[in-house]
Amino acid sequence: MALGLQGTKTVLNRLQIEFPPHIIHVAGSNGKGTVCALMSTAFTLNNIDNVLFTSPHVARIEERIRRNGTPISSHEFDEALNQIQRASIGDENNSAIELTFFEITYLIAMITSAGSEVLLLETGLGGRLDATRSGPATASLVTAVSREHMEILGSNLPKIAREKAAIARPSCPIIIRDPEDIEVRNAMEEETLNAGNTSLDEIQAPAQATFVPIPSGVGVREEAAVMASALFETLGFSTASIEQAKSVLRWPARLHFLNQKETSTHPYLLDAAHNPSGIRRVLPELEELLSQHAPNSNWTLIFGTSPQHDLADFLAPLHDLCQRLPPKQILLTQPHGGRYPGVDVNDLLEQKWTIKNPLTFASADQAIEYLATQSEDSVGLVVSLGSLYLQGNILNFFNWASDENLSLVAKH
Repeated sequence: MALGLQGTKTVLNRLQIEFPPHIIHVAGSNGKGTVCALMSTAFTLNNIDNVLFTSPHVARIEERIRRNGTPISSHEFDEALNQIQRASIGDENNSAIELTFFEITYLIAMITSAGSEVLLLETGLGGRLDATRSGPATASLVTAVSREHMEILGSNLPKIAREKAAIARPSCPIIIRDPEDIEVRNAMEEETLNAGNTSLDEIQAPAQATFVPIPSGVGVREEAAVMASALFETLGFSTASIEQAKSVLRWPARLHFLNQKETSTHPYLLDAAHNPSGIRRVLPELEELLSQHAPNSNWTLIFGTSPQHDLADFLAPLHDLCQRLPPKQILLTQPHGGRYPGVDVNDLLEQKWTIKNPLTFASADQAIEYLATQSEDSVGLVVSLGSLYLQGNILNFFNWASDENLSLVAKH
């Protein structure tokens, strides 16, 4: 990881890309991926050619860049990668630029967006110094903000919110989820009034900020639809397809249901709640799904997480759910393949689980193989929560990495 813009900006300039007329840049702590996926689906339903950049990937790297909802081909990915390699190598006129993994994938998205009408960019971390800020945007959107990555983004919520609002571009619209905190809102508003990064040759000027209130009690996808509608209205796009997009969007590993035919064992429900506010946000919908698909607490929990600032705080709402709806079994495991090693199962065991001595497994594969030997009555619906990488491990186990399975709109 390398927070900073100059290296990415230099290579971006060397690539001489013809950018789409609409570039929508999205930041936030929770819900930014969902609103990006929802907007991409709505554009696709409206036959508006679009490219979507999100991270991290769940099952394979090409899904970070989707054209009209479908991951680009490995050939197209590799061709763009070759262009970036050539642009970053130094010669007698240009110095060599060392790029991070994330910066390279962002630049691939920029290259592959040429010729499209809309490019949707999800920030990786924060906003102000994220690689996605190094390029142009014609509109921005900020979803809910929470205390995350405090060692990088700031010691309190107003500072973190300011970093995310810094994706605002001078004289361009920015839609912001009302933070319902006057100090946080003031910090974000002040940032948008001084939009522009002079080191990127931007001339500072106020952005056109709109704060959007979210009704209480709405779900994650409903909140994304409110935010997407506000942005579409601002940009002059029809909002008619957003409701349809909300119903047909298949966002892998986000409240993602796999039936018994798809797993050949038990039904699975996967969600990547990766921070304390995220897990609190998704639990009401999860509880509703449990009442539908797992009556009488007929469910099993698989849990694994990336490192947390406060593991006990992160787990508190999950423990509350397990008190209200006790699972038949709790399986603890460690995600693999992420930016950071997953939390060790022995550290998870030290937490106060509702079931004495939860089962532990070194990998998701081992946990799935164990459950496959258990009867339907002793397992029920398998709910996997925590790291996105854990959900990716499970999807890969079930061979879910095809273009059709990873497309935002199911073909069948």
